Amino acid sequence: MTDETQQPPVPKARVATRPGASELSEHRRRIYQRHLLVFLAVAVAVIAVDQITSPGIQWAHFPLVPLFLVFLLHTIGLLSRGYSVFELLIPPRSRPVKAVYTVPLDYELVRARQLHDGVNNVANAVRSDDPQLADGAVAAAGALLEALERLAASQRGRKYRTDGDDASLAPEVQDALEELDRLHRELLKFELLEGGAHVPLDSVKERADAVRQLAD
Repeated sequence: MTDETQQPPVPKARVATRPGASELSEHRRRIYQRHLLVFLAVAVAVIAVDQITSPGIQWAHFPLVPLFLVFLLHTIGLLSRGYSVFELLIPPRSRPVKAVYTVPLDYELVRARQLHDGVNNVANAVRSDDPQLADGAVAAAGALLEALERLAASQRGRKYRTDGDDASLAPEVQDALEELDRLHRELLKFELLEGGAHVPLDSVKERADAVRQLAD
């Protein structure tokens, strides 16, 4: 299950969530401009309060100096990446990138797709001996893969999410993949055991239903 470069296949979902060079550039500019607006708003508020509470500027510079230094470091960091001052102030034209980093569930999708393909291949090999079992295995593997893809898509679509959200789903996903792996291994042993293997079709379907409920 590798391409010509001997690299594992990358799911389309993962590629779709990773911004391109231009999108990442505009994402950085968007964050910088928000930082600038926040700094200006805080500066105006602090100076206004200082003017109201005492004549002239008495203490406003104490909180503003460290805030300005942080903003200056942010500016220098982007300038060192090749941005110009004019470019940093241009409003980005593209939509905000929903997910700059890929979700951990996409790594599990790679394994799920590989197992799904393996189940299909072995099911085709045993179809002549037990077509009902082969069809059931293909359907179970497909249902589980679809449920995992739906779960990953639902996590990517969340506006606010943390790495802990994906970590909390890891046990259910791992259990589902273990069942799919067991289905694959039992199908491989099917011919050797002359139909005596216990193929966990129902268990895989139950895991698919459970993962689908997590996505809903």
